[in-house]
Amino acid sequence: MCLKIILIYWKNIQSTLTTKNYDSILKETSNWISTNDLHKKIGTDKSQMIESCKTLLAMGYLKTNPKQNKLFYRKEDKAQSEYDFTMLMDIFERNQKTELHNLSQLSGIMRNDGKGLRQKCLDMLEHVNEEVKRAYMVKAKLEYQKKSSLISTSIADERIKKLDGYVEKIMNAVTRKNKDDITIKAIQTYFKQHSMKFEEFKI
Repeated sequence: MCLKIILIYWKNIQSTLTTKNYDSILKETSNWISTNDLHKKIGTDKSQMIESCKTLLAMGYLKTNPKQNKLFYRKEDKAQSEYDFTMLMDIFERNQKTELHNLSQLSGIMRNDGKGLRQKCLDMLEHVNEEVKRAYMVKAKLEYQKKSSLISTSIADERIKKLDGYVEKIMNAVTRKNKDDITIKAIQTYFKQHSMKFEEFKI
């Protein structure tokens, strides 16, 4: 499946796709493994696993090899081409516009009793958080590739700068929505509790 089709597919399903399967998938793909065998090892919902594999493929974490009507996956160390990275950033930015629009439509963030975030706000923060996690995963991959001399320092740093700018834009928009201390603390607590531990993430 070509990367352009994968990215379009990702754009269509990303609102329901989470990063929770990524680490398990990458742990099992050090060598070529078929979709069915990967599913047996992970033991999660198969359709969700396949969606996660397609997203990891688009992010440059996996490569595929079709054999005898079966699709095999393996971790990819090689750096993305400039074209593939540009397309990936384009999808990130389109998804960001959607989240920024959704954020602008929120009439309030805290519940009426002031004891927590509203469900609509939680749903929006979940979508934002998943996008931020994906951006940080690409950044972590670039850091690894730079240290391993798989990509030039200048190209890696340029891409990391773009990813940092992407994350900063959406996070600033979230914090600017409400400036009172209670709301800011509630939002900060949400992201702290739902952040991905990249020191434990298997590149």
